[in-house]
Amino acid sequence: MANVNHKLKNSFEGALAGGGNPATSPLYVFGPFLKMIVIAGVANITFGSSVWLVILTIAAASMVYRYVMNWVTDGSGGSGMSEEEFGTWAIKVNAAITFIEYSLTFLVSMSALVTFVADRLPVMNASFLGFQYRVYLAILLSILIGWLVNRGPKMATIAFGPATAAILLLLWLMIIETIVKSGFHLPTLSLQAFSPSYLSFTIKGYVMILAVMTGIEVFANLVPAFTGEEHEKSKKAFGSLLMVMFTTIATMLIVGPEIYLISNPTTSDMSVFTQTMDFLLPQPLAYFGSLVSIFVLMSACAASSQGLQNLSSGLASRSYLPEKFTVKNNCDVAYKPVWLQVLIVCAGFILIGTKEEVYLGLYAAGVFIIISQSGWAVTRRLIRASQQEKTWQSVVKYLIAGFSASLTTLATVIVLVEKFSEGAWLYFIFIPLIYSVFTYFNKKFLLKSKAIVSRT
Repeated sequence: MANVNHKLKNSFEGALAGGGNPATSPLYVFGPFLKMIVIAGVANITFGSSVWLVILTIAAASMVYRYVMNWVTDGSGGSGMSEEEFGTWAIKVNAAITFIEYSLTFLVSMSALVTFVADRLPVMNASFLGFQYRVYLAILLSILIGWLVNRGPKMATIAFGPATAAILLLLWLMIIETIVKSGFHLPTLSLQAFSPSYLSFTIKGYVMILAVMTGIEVFANLVPAFTGEEHEKSKKAFGSLLMVMFTTIATMLIVGPEIYLISNPTTSDMSVFTQTMDFLLPQPLAYFGSLVSIFVLMSACAASSQGLQNLSSGLASRSYLPEKFTVKNNCDVAYKPVWLQVLIVCAGFILIGTKEEVYLGLYAAGVFIIISQSGWAVTRRLIRASQQEKTWQSVVKYLIAGFSASLTTLATVIVLVEKFSEGAWLYFIFIPLIYSVFTYFNKKFLLKSKAIVSRT
């Protein structure tokens, strides 16, 4: 059968294809965050400070990935950037974490999805044969998403693009409604939040909502899915990132305080975001918002599968995975990595369940290891470039990159310490395991190459 070209043409299509994850992050990060600080009685002091720390971190990471997208266009993203600057160990560590992160993206997004379903259909929390109905729904939808993603990136855009567009529209509608009903009020940055009495809660809150950062690496891995020359692809991918992340930031800063004021995070009947939609939006818009949220969370799952697809192809081209694993189907996509991911997430739903807060600790830890490593790789390249150019502009560039890398590294340390006992320790098992797989196939390729050379 002939190959089907389903490449993305512009930044808007890229935002629809890969933007489901960061666009949906406000849907699930506020619940656990608000529950912690409200129960502790520190919300009025620490809420705004935690949010502003996250906004600063988003800006720093976005700057880092602008360089990554410029320099690495084969789909390996930050992993490829790390290899080029630090060697093979770096790409294997980075790629191992990225593999884990894409599966966690799927797990968190699907768990949030079934939570939204259960908000409107409480019967989903009932059990059948030892499992809640929401588990069965999660497995069924995971298989459906795997099939759609393996039809090519354009198919995912057709299937979920309208939902991603709708969630972006919904978020802006909520931003406007918040301003109309309550005025323009940004979170309060309180210096008291950094005093010894409150600092631990400020940091814990910061860690809990850092999940809004997830999704940036997806855009770096999405670069080869665009049409055009290499520089055009990177420009389009970064444009997609800006479209989505700006919406996410605006939601955090404007709707976030409203969620804090009107929702009850201690109730188990309904998520805080659904409570806020019911308050801000007239019926049936609030129910429509829930429906949109469900479909866009499916888009986030699809984006993680696409990212894994492109990452696997990039790693295979660099001889860290066998070509058989990334063989393409008639839609010109590597289908095996997607089905492997579907198998992993379905096992997770069966063994662990579908509560998104269970996966958030692992989720935030991994993404910041990746971002900080990519940040230092970018900084190293900019320093080398400044030594050749010897201009003040080049010095400013690497100083800013160094600050961004330092900030994301600090965030990494904080997340690992805070979430170590909640599952972050698993990285010390999974990373060496996946690292050894990459090492095995890379050595096998090198031995094969040497044998070919010796025969010639």
